[in-house]
Amino acid sequence: MKTIKNVLSVCLTIIVISACNNEADIANLGGESTGVSNSAESCEDEAYDRFIDNCKYDHCSAEEYQAHILEAGRVSVQDVKDNYAVDTEYLCNNPKNLFTFDNCEIIPFPNISDVSAVTFNESNLSCEEAWDIIKYWLDKWNLSDQVDMDKSVVDPSRRLKYGDEYHYALAKDVWDETTGSGLMLFDDDLCYIQMLGSGIGILSHGVITDYVGSKRGEKISRTLDPYDVFGEVEKSGSMEELQNETYTLIDGSTMSIKEASSALDGFYSFAEDLGCEISSVDVVKAEDRYYYRFNIRRVYRGVPLTVHHYGNISEYVHSLVMSGDVGKLYVADQSGVCAFFGMAGNPIITPLVEPQTQMLGVRDAMQIVYGIMSEDYQCNIDRIELCMGYYCQDEGHVGEPGIFVPTCWEFTGHSDVSGKTIKIDVDVLTGEVGFIEFGRGNE
Repeated sequence: MKTIKNVLSVCLTIIVISACNNEADIANLGGESTGVSNSAESCEDEAYDRFIDNCKYDHCSAEEYQAHILEAGRVSVQDVKDNYAVDTEYLCNNPKNLFTFDNCEIIPFPNISDVSAVTFNESNLSCEEAWDIIKYWLDKWNLSDQVDMDKSVVDPSRRLKYGDEYHYALAKDVWDETTGSGLMLFDDDLCYIQMLGSGIGILSHGVITDYVGSKRGEKISRTLDPYDVFGEVEKSGSMEELQNETYTLIDGSTMSIKEASSALDGFYSFAEDLGCEISSVDVVKAEDRYYYRFNIRRVYRGVPLTVHHYGNISEYVHSLVMSGDVGKLYVADQSGVCAFFGMAGNPIITPLVEPQTQMLGVRDAMQIVYGIMSEDYQCNIDRIELCMGYYCQDEGHVGEPGIFVPTCWEFTGHSDVSGKTIKIDVDVLTGEVGFIEFGRGNE
């Protein structure tokens, strides 16, 4: 195994759980807890080390995944849904170890009748498909007459010698030697488009950067994420909370957040069984006006993918990395989408198992966590949700390509001792547990 330290990804840590039938059995699957340490800080360190030392994970093929599915301990999806409110209330009112559930947000159970585990292949775009997508946006922005695609679309992963200088290879020159996943159009006077994986990864017309640049008397590159450059957030919240809020946008027009969200309609072309949802909205101030950032994530068969978290990540030693879905879509004027940073909607989806009508309940999932984590590990759970996990291979991993996407109970929280945020995923079919810890904490 190799050590991974990456701002955009964190390692999956897993322990294989044997079959179990009752709460007492499930709670003891993690073994005996470590003894009580002399200080809260040393307790945290020992609890963390013990958890990592007991975790192994190196399978993502259909055969390996199916071999780990629990034969006992799962109940019908409908029963889990019917008991969800009671079970989550029980967890919040009856914490164990040093876990707490103060002000825990309970995300409603989705309207589903089965659960899945699949892999996503995000590198399936052909050069022709990528070319057509770039052309579509140039036409939409009325820039086709100003951009010569033959001379402007390149493959940034390859460099060729043109005359006496080396430049990014023109897409047409390496058409048969590459895929369309990495094709890039960069004209800093007009626009920036980067194809990633199964569609658009970065898209920027420059509406926001041009406006702010004109106010500041400077040129701002279109390659930059507007949120990172102009991140003075006026207000954040859910779509339900903010949909009727209205602000003055970059072009001087006023538009409610609900009206602006219609720009998402038709933006994605989705693979079968895949859609998206707005997980949250940010109203961001750009000089004297505003723009909206819609944070979106994909939804597979009614279950949303877990959201990617940013920040410093603790070091881990494992073969898979645990991340999440990324989607930042910007609306700054009446024209609709002016920028996008994230994952596309057309991966090749391969089932690891047929959709299952039985799953692990949320109460039993937390009992597994209690059994694995030391009694000394202190954590407040802030959010409980059923979602699709998101696990990637690191550079040294040998195995089938793609992103491992199982259905999980996700417990997101924080440690008052370390000051870090944590996320714990429990696979609803296998009982395996993923754990990440991120943020600078109290350093």
